[in-house]
Amino acid sequence: MKKQTNSEDINIKGLLNSKSDLSNEQDHQAAKAILNAGNQPSKFLRFLMQRLENYRQSKKFGWSRTWNKKHVVNFQSFKLNNKDVELRHMALQTIAAEWPEIPAQANQFVQELLTSDIPPMGFVFIQEHNDNGQVYEGAVLSFGRINSANRRYRDRLDIILESPIRDGQSQGLSRMRIYVDPYLEHKQPLWSDTRQAPFKPVSEQLFEQLTDISWGWAEDKTRLWEHWVTQYIDFFGPRQTPVQSSYFYVAKQADCRILTEYKKAKNQQVA
Repeated sequence: MKKQTNSEDINIKGLLNSKSDLSNEQDHQAAKAILNAGNQPSKFLRFLMQRLENYRQSKKFGWSRTWNKKHVVNFQSFKLNNKDVELRHMALQTIAAEWPEIPAQANQFVQELLTSDIPPMGFVFIQEHNDNGQVYEGAVLSFGRINSANRRYRDRLDIILESPIRDGQSQGLSRMRIYVDPYLEHKQPLWSDTRQAPFKPVSEQLFEQLTDISWGWAEDKTRLWEHWVTQYIDFFGPRQTPVQSSYFYVAKQADCRILTEYKKAKNQQVA
């Protein structure tokens, strides 16, 4: 193990006693050292991890993005692999169907990312989102790649499909959001937009596919994405809102699933 210098010791002690956000790369590295050592009280490590994530979000390091963390709890996280070609195709079809007006530069990035001979990194996050008092359950279909100019950064595309929860009942797909965000050295995405129901059939199919993933991969260790830092981050954890019926996985409550009824209702609408 690398021995810390006196300056590193001083910096770590400063972080232990400070409540302010991290302000520079030295603080960032010192915070990582403390978290990796894991020998501080868990309450402090949780607080420090949040400060570290705030710093990473402000710099757009790695996969960190504000919209997938603020007022959000991710209660399932899955990793995709090179065989998940159908999800990439469905993402392309959904974007073309719901956002035909996508700007040329944003569309170029989407096409390059999802049709490249080198498959992108991919994740599915199942989450609860509190949007000014209205709670949604939903899925984030997230693709990305290492930025070619600097490996510290990621170019990222997110499609978020959400169902509002009212009186413990999930209402069905009602909102979709998209974030096209190749790293461009500024905080705002290259392009983003929100759509409200009704949606095109391919979007409904993508929603169904993601609900299938939530239930079908819930205990699949080859698909679950787990990292030691998640125990110290507020936006990872169990559901916060009780539900009686849900499109997404509810631990030990298989009877909560309403996907069958959802598919039946949608088929009747199509007919």
